[in-house]
Amino acid sequence: MLAIEGLTKTFDSVVAVDDVDLEVRSGEIHGLIGPNGAGKTTTINLITGELQPTSGSVRFKDEDLVGLSPSTIARRGIGRSFQVVQYFPEMTVREHLHLALRNPSKTVRSVLAGEDYTDRIESIASVVHLENRLDIVAKNLSHGEKRFLDIGVVLGLDSEVILFDEPAAGLNTSETNELRGVIEDLRSEYTILIIEHDIELVRSVADRITVLQNGSVLATESPSEIVNNPEVKEVYLGE
Repeated sequence: MLAIEGLTKTFDSVVAVDDVDLEVRSGEIHGLIGPNGAGKTTTINLITGELQPTSGSVRFKDEDLVGLSPSTIARRGIGRSFQVVQYFPEMTVREHLHLALRNPSKTVRSVLAGEDYTDRIESIASVVHLENRLDIVAKNLSHGEKRFLDIGVVLGLDSEVILFDEPAAGLNTSETNELRGVIEDLRSEYTILIIEHDIELVRSVADRITVLQNGSVLATESPSEIVNNPEVKEVYLGE
């Protein structure tokens, strides 16, 4: 579904991503972990067109994405969440989802005054556990609810691949468990790449995990193999 080969990104003399090969198979949940500064978010930004690689390729269903804009890549079927939740403070949950579902050729004003996406909005809200918060403005949501709203917006984009960038950041234990359930519910419909520092969350949902260290791939293995890998224990798990 998503194939990265020789992906490299340099900033002046700093190599942020160094010859990364990564394959995300159709229908799998793939974890991407590593210490701070390992190149995880930079890799996501290269996939989504926020950054352009120095070299290497990013292919989605055999289509080369390098050089395409973030909006074009999103319309191709790759959606993402962000470390810092993106939202409009004065807009309701319903309005956020309505915008995500809109035809991109239409203006915000025309969308909110026009097409009726009620059924789809309510369906997405149910998936992300916001069905009772649809008419609440975003600034009045809890931090966890804002995280779930971010996921809901990605679902509204009709993505095939979802890239999660630290979705559990700032969540308490209860919210993290709720997030785990949401991700598991998405498994049957989406291919997922998830960056996360909560190793227990990643272990519980991922089919395979790739570990980055200093911008390079250290290992790609099953969760059980990763936690027992001596190199991973040394550089990431601190054992």
